[in-house]
Amino acid sequence: MNLLRTLLRYLSFPLFLLGGNAVMIGLVAAGAPLWQPLAALSAAVLLMMAIERIIPWQRDWNRPQQDGWRDVAHALVNTASYHLGILLLPLLAGLAPAGLWPSGWPFWLQVVAALLVLDLGVSAAHHASHRWNWLWRFHAVHHSIRRLYGFNGLMKHPVHQSVEALAGIAPLLLLGIPQPVATAATFCVAIQLLLQHSNADYRSGPLKYVFANAEVHRFHHVNRPGEGDVNFGLFTTLWDHLAGSFRYEPGRAPRSTAEVGLADRGDYPDGYLAQLLEPFRPERPRG
Repeated sequence: MNLLRTLLRYLSFPLFLLGGNAVMIGLVAAGAPLWQPLAALSAAVLLMMAIERIIPWQRDWNRPQQDGWRDVAHALVNTASYHLGILLLPLLAGLAPAGLWPSGWPFWLQVVAALLVLDLGVSAAHHASHRWNWLWRFHAVHHSIRRLYGFNGLMKHPVHQSVEALAGIAPLLLLGIPQPVATAATFCVAIQLLLQHSNADYRSGPLKYVFANAEVHRFHHVNRPGEGDVNFGLFTTLWDHLAGSFRYEPGRAPRSTAEVGLADRGDYPDGYLAQLLEPFRPERPRG
């Protein structure tokens, strides 16, 4: 068992980053029906849940806290909306100037290029969500979580997800991204969110200074005043390094429910529908 834990601690990150994304890109490139990458994504979710129980970062975070079905609802709605947006790409194809997308590149390289552009847009929108109050009200739904585990990476208010998606996808639309590339990128986002919010105590060594994984993203969810406005990246930490918002301090990442969530909003609603309505209620001060 000790050997298994050691292997998972150091192999989980490359398994999902390289293996998981390779499966998604390969299936889409081969023209597989949509159910196949969805099935692969479901398998990845189950595998991450198993890993979180073998090498947990915080054992208590593996236990539901009145959030299980709520997180399922968020994930289903947000995943469906992502793919609905992808299906609309052909209708928007005329917006792109001809010939800008590098369609002659290998498919996998086109996906990587798309993810880098997407990362910039989403990171910028994410950063703005911590600066502009009207955006924070919607983003606060995500920060209300009382534990971090792989499946709640998709726990976002649909309005905020739409803002982030538009910020990431709009430049790609203008470049003329093909629909299959966009589809593959969407599945890669889902794999990344699993990695980023994972409760697994995996290690990535110096790669944590390059990739926005759980080791650095936990600092983003710290509820101590002024400490959580860091590490906004979705895939990489590149833009955080450039903006001066990168933070990693060994031994300072949150390990308890009391250290994450909204410190000044212990009454924040847990239910799915209540969370959809909360941003529209009379404003309360942010801590």
